[in-house]
Order: sequence, then C-alpha cells, then structure tokens
Amino acid sequence: MLTAHDAGPGPDAAGTAWADHAAAVAEQWLHDFAWRNVPLARFISGIDVSFHCGLATPLWRGKAPARDLPSGPATEGVPPLDDAPFNMWHPLWFDLVGAWHLTGTWLHPESSFSIDQLAFAEQRAYLYVGCHDRENPTAPRRYDASRSPLFHDQGVIAFPLRTFRALKFHEAGHCPEASMLLCAGTAVAESAVHEALEMHQSHPGEPVLDPHTAGLTIDVTVHWRQGAASTAGQAHAQ
Repeated sequence: MLTAHDAGPGPDAAGTAWADHAAAVAEQWLHDFAWRNVPLARFISGIDVSFHCGLATPLWRGKAPARDLPSGPATEGVPPLDDAPFNMWHPLWFDLVGAWHLTGTWLHPESSFSIDQLAFAEQRAYLYVGCHDRENPTAPRRYDASRSPLFHDQGVIAFPLRTFRALKFHEAGHCPEASMLLCAGTAVAESAVHEALEMHQSHPGEPVLDPHTAGLTIDVTVHWRQGAASTAGQAHAQ
C-alpha cells in the first residue's frame, strides 16, 4: 500500500514507469474522445493525480494552449436551480442533456440512453466504454456496437458521469454546453486514469496498484484553459 506521500505505483513488469505509462494512456483517451469533433486534448490543458490524499503530481500536459469553453446565454425563466436536484422534470435537466456532444471510438452507443434528463436527475448516467481486458492486456479491445453491454459480456465498462457536477458548473456561471463539456471531460479523465492503473501490471492480470483496492483514494484534477477553474474527480472504484 502506498503512503500519503507516494507519487504513484512503481514500474510495471517491463520496467515502464507509472508516469510514462499513464501519460500515454491519457494522451490516447483525450484524442479518442471529442466534443463537436474536437479532441478533448484541445480543451483540457492538463491532468494531475494524487494517491491517498497526497500531493498532486502532473500526469499529462497538452501540447498547445487549451481552447476556450463554449459560451452562450444563461438559462432564463426557469424555476430556482435549488429545485433541480429534487425535480427530475426541472427544465435545466432538459437544457443540459440537449447540449451533449461527446463522441469516441470506444464509446458504446448504449451511453446515449444515459444522456436523458431522468438519468441525469437521478445520478444514473454513465459512459459505457470498450476497455482493455486486465486479464489479457495485450488482446484487442472487445467491443461490438451492435450488442448491448448490459446483456453481453464484451469488455465494456460503465464509468459514472457524476451528473451533479453539471449543475455545479452551471451554477458557477457556465452555459449548458460548457457545463456538459466540463462534466464529460472530467469523467473521461477519471476513466483514463482508472484504465491506466488497470493496465500497469506487475504480472498479467495483476496491476501494480489495483484501483479496486479497498480504502484506496485516487484524486484527479483536470485543468482547462488558462483562467478557468479546474475540475475534480476520482479514479478509484466506488
């Protein structure tokens, strides 16, 4: 188990440092996932990770200045936003899900059923992503867009969107699209760090540091354009 001051797991079986492995995984994910056909790597400027509430260390940095977040008019003429967490029919939920534009090569179409005002209001929205099999890390991703991952074991993992964050971003002054981009981008960064840990292995099927370890906390900080507030997430199993 790591101490509170550790920067991350040790090298894998091939001697690859965690920082190098994780940066490569994040690079792949942030270019694979896009918002309005623009890779997330153009919006996100950096990702930091900390283990056991220790000091955050840089994991990935963008190669170009990050783009501005989408801008638009604030939602007007709606009931108080304080009602939204308790009202699945609040108009803001419809505005938010109507501003969803995330795509990805390994993003299963089942994800689209989560982008729904009821799923968002009830915190039941997920990204269904075709991931590598930790028991066979060199094998291709098992993924079939025509089959539901809810009924077929095909290596698709459900990562939570933590939709309450979209409300917080909107309350902070972001328009619905920017709020959703921040929510989606943070979820993708969390998922990338989780898979990086799964695939950083001391032996086939055995991560150097298993993100499912009881009591382990992995905090993820996502940086956006200069001047924009960072967003926070978690990559351990919950």
